[in-house]
Amino acid sequence: MDTKPPSAPEDLRQALRNMLTSPIRTLVPPWSWKAAAFNAVLRALLFFASNLRSGRGEATKAMLVEAVFAVFAAGLIGAISQQLRRAEPLWATALLVWAGLPGVMLLAQLAVHHLARTPHRGGGLLGSFCLSVVASAFTWYAMRRGALLGGDDQTPVLHDVKALPGISLDFVLAIPRALRAAR
Repeated sequence: MDTKPPSAPEDLRQALRNMLTSPIRTLVPPWSWKAAAFNAVLRALLFFASNLRSGRGEATKAMLVEAVFAVFAAGLIGAISQQLRRAEPLWATALLVWAGLPGVMLLAQLAVHHLARTPHRGGGLLGSFCLSVVASAFTWYAMRRGALLGGDDQTPVLHDVKALPGISLDFVLAIPRALRAAR
């Protein structure tokens, strides 16, 4: 089980330029179906619950709209995160993955639910954004350690299942360890 970050760092600007100039080559092969499926279920449930007060029909519509959107958005964020897993400087890449990508997704999500006339967007959007921040951070963290990868670098689900408990613990402890080391 490989839990070390990939060794060859890449320049963040060059990685972003590559994705913008060749999106099919850089983003389609590593499309993150694992992130897409997991996120679609969680986000759809958030929108269902936040729209129940408008009735089951509206809640179901909001859930389906979000599920379709989340499959696209979460898969894309997973593919971008995989492309950025070696990017440097680390602080700028972390900021982009942890806040920038979820922020862009939130704006697109707001537009989609506005067009779909989802009655109660606020709770779903807030919950979805919070989930997106944590999921983006964790996915990128795990990908830097050789898990949850797609495309040519795809890791088998069994590998991920074995690696994720240790990676999850490291992820949860990363901030306390950094704070302790900074003293």
